[in-house]
Amino acid sequence: MRRRTLLRSAAAAATIWGTGAMPASGTRDGQETTTGEQATTTEGEQTTTEDGGEFALSTDAWENGETIPTRYTCDGENVSPPLSISNPPEGTEAFALVMDDPDAPSPPFVHWLLWNVPADARELPEGLPASETLDDLGGAVQGANGTEELGYVGPCPPEGDPRHTYLFSLYALDAPLELDPGAEYQQVVDAVLQNAIARSQYVGQYARSATTTT
Repeated sequence: MRRRTLLRSAAAAATIWGTGAMPASGTRDGQETTTGEQATTTEGEQTTTEDGGEFALSTDAWENGETIPTRYTCDGENVSPPLSISNPPEGTEAFALVMDDPDAPSPPFVHWLLWNVPADARELPEGLPASETLDDLGGAVQGANGTEELGYVGPCPPEGDPRHTYLFSLYALDAPLELDPGAEYQQVVDAVLQNAIARSQYVGQYARSATTTT
């Protein structure tokens, strides 16, 4: 119980950006707005499992903290990136993923809400469809992003902005979430924090004026 309490406090500070935040918003075309200030990032809570490995979210598409390839943005194919899960802690019954941009106005612009990923899943394949549920991922459920659509929407900061930071926060849950498809950011975060036992975070950067990889 103490670990969960500490996790909730850290996650609330790093991901929710304050108690009582409303769902993040954005323009209909998916372009983010900005305050012109770069946000500082907080390292995710890491949990060491019994076999000594850390609970981790990762991808082969870019190095942690580096530039997100254009393919996964509004300048490319705007498909969700491939993600890997390793060393979930004992007691994990499901996973939830929250992707947001803290460099957009507070509350952050939401790029992806995904939950009830099966506990035995170790890969989130590239290009998941924008559907309410994902049959190929054990019936995982998707919420509303900042464009008020389902599923993933890629980075799309205003042209000429400094690089925006994108946080992929993976939560190990001790029970699946009882939320309907299309649930919004605050609903998902509130439910996640009631059930989270561990968190791992992976970071990407993107600027539309910068040279990016494909």
